[in-house]
Amino acid sequence: MTHPIPLRGIVEGYYGPPYSHEARLWWLERLGRWGLNAYVYAPKNDPLQRAEWRTPYDADALRRFANLVAHGTKHGVDFGFCLSPGLSMAYSSPEDRRLLETKFRAFRELGARLFMLAFDDVPAHLTHDADRRAFASLADAHVAVAHDVREALGADATLVLCPTDYVDVAPTDYLETLGAALDPAISVCWTGRTVCSPEIRGDEAAIRAATLRRQLTIWDNVPVSDGPMRPLLHLGPFARREPAIAAHTAGLLLNTMEHAHASAVAVHTAATWLRDPAAYDAEAAWRAALAELGAGAPDAFADFAAAHRFSAIHPDDRDPELEAAIGALREALDGGRNAEPAIAATKRLLELRAGCAERLRRDLADRELARELEPWLVSHHAETQRMSAALSLLESAVGPAAKLHRIVAFFGFETRLAHATPAGMHVSYGPRRAVYPQLASLRDDEARFGPDPALFLDRNLGDELVRLAERVALARLGGHAAARLPGSRG
Repeated sequence: MTHPIPLRGIVEGYYGPPYSHEARLWWLERLGRWGLNAYVYAPKNDPLQRAEWRTPYDADALRRFANLVAHGTKHGVDFGFCLSPGLSMAYSSPEDRRLLETKFRAFRELGARLFMLAFDDVPAHLTHDADRRAFASLADAHVAVAHDVREALGADATLVLCPTDYVDVAPTDYLETLGAALDPAISVCWTGRTVCSPEIRGDEAAIRAATLRRQLTIWDNVPVSDGPMRPLLHLGPFARREPAIAAHTAGLLLNTMEHAHASAVAVHTAATWLRDPAAYDAEAAWRAALAELGAGAPDAFADFAAAHRFSAIHPDDRDPELEAAIGALREALDGGRNAEPAIAATKRLLELRAGCAERLRRDLADRELARELEPWLVSHHAETQRMSAALSLLESAVGPAAKLHRIVAFFGFETRLAHATPAGMHVSYGPRRAVYPQLASLRDDEARFGPDPALFLDRNLGDELVRLAERVALARLGGHAAARLPGSRG
């Protein structure tokens, strides 16, 4: 089968604990099964990959890497290596360049054929006096080092460069130099118009490809959830990437979460997109991924995953079916209509979700996935119970009960909330607070956020149902709520 994008796979490039050897073996089998052909080893928290790049890997590590290369070959997947020397490298230093080439050649000797040289998240200027004397610009230094590495690896190796300017669409002097001077055989990474791009359009990719004078390797920060995104579990489908980007793309690598098995939902759906971008149906691909990965408890996994779709590419998605039911309930209440049918419909959905955690703990065939999900199984159950309690308060408020009974129900509900055990940092049904690194520039003196939303506040669906129940209950009992405005004296 011919694929529109030749290089297809994942990059283990997040900030957080690197994967275990077993997780990488697991990934290589799945990637091959789904028609993907690349795995790039680039964990930011491996000191020998980044901060201590000069230090060689020991014999045990090299044996494990050799095993991964061989296992990947068995499954049709290139296991590749990335080194990120830009935090400390003196680009003009013959010794530093020799150490870098030697470390790359050690991977080549293991049988690897895919490599990445990464200069992302490093100073956007030359920091060493010797480099400032030797090179006209940072880009010239990066070109020189990349050419040395390519020569050391040989013409039959694939080398990808992750540049310092890896976001935005507009050209920069740095990118213009790369485009003009870098060997055309070296592809260059791009994350889209920002770090976690909500969408990637064909016209955006065309501009960046024209600047670089070559096809791109898209380092797609989906489904990664490091840094301030850590409370979120990104289980939504790959989406909002226009088929037209394929014409400008030599490779597409998804940056995964630190949760290897949970990351497979997005990667499985991306594999479907990569087979035929024009025919891709995100929701159908998502259901197919959940059925496979949720073996043993596919329905429970689908209900659970629905509450964890929120991300930069799904910023209004907290559980579509439940959200629609709550919306219908709100409309009935605000419109003065009989709300009992909407309450009953919402209750049925919550009852299905109430048992998700236990069913997944008991029946999910992938026990490592169940382990990864556990903190969110706790939050999902707690939030579902909280919404169920809010719905019971609404039933009391709109039903035929005496007013004193309604007051008792209201106080009972508020007491329950006051004594509820917090779910911790892990969130379900959308965030209360989430920050995405939506930067349009990473230059030292020009760093700025772009137009895509970066800070999301009060996006939790459970909170919305609680507030609705409280508002209706108070209004029907003649009570009022007071909220202190920022800056007020109370």
